[in-house]
Amino acid sequence: MKSKIKIIFLTLILASCKQETENKTEFLKSDFNLKSDLTNFKNKMTELDTIKVFFDHSVCTYEGYERIEITKISDSIKVRTEFKELTFNENQNPDWDLVYEKKISETDTVWQFEKFIERNSNRKTSDEKKRGILIVQNKKDTIQFFTNGLVDLNHFLEDYYLTMRKIYPENKNEIYGYELVEE
Repeated sequence: MKSKIKIIFLTLILASCKQETENKTEFLKSDFNLKSDLTNFKNKMTELDTIKVFFDHSVCTYEGYERIEITKISDSIKVRTEFKELTFNENQNPDWDLVYEKKISETDTVWQFEKFIERNSNRKTSDEKKRGILIVQNKKDTIQFFTNGLVDLNHFLEDYYLTMRKIYPENKNEIYGYELVEE
């Protein structure tokens, strides 16, 4: 009798575990679409989504690259940024250096990367360029942003730097440009 009760009890536990697992599997779905949801990624992302951003800081004789990984953790967004500079580095294959890792609320209004994307939506197409200055990826979707000439590139860099200084005001190593000090 005692062994039958144990078997029934174990069967009930296993059945409830299976049902709970099925419910969690059902709940963990992502319908994030990079092209339509990028300007509202903080709210549209799930914990299954990762946005990868690649930014080419190179201008004239300077060569530097940034990669950012944006993930969702509960009701927060984690932003992890690495940087690689080639201009002043004798080793032409340097490692990526971690610049910062920040966790912000999904309701954050200080870092408005989505507004930067909206402001620059006209830069998504180019007839001449093969590789964008800014590349945003999620799974198999990719959006590229292009500039047209040095003046346009400098305006784009300025907008990007001002946007990114909101999440990283420390701006160590001036990866987001130099602050102009007026006397």
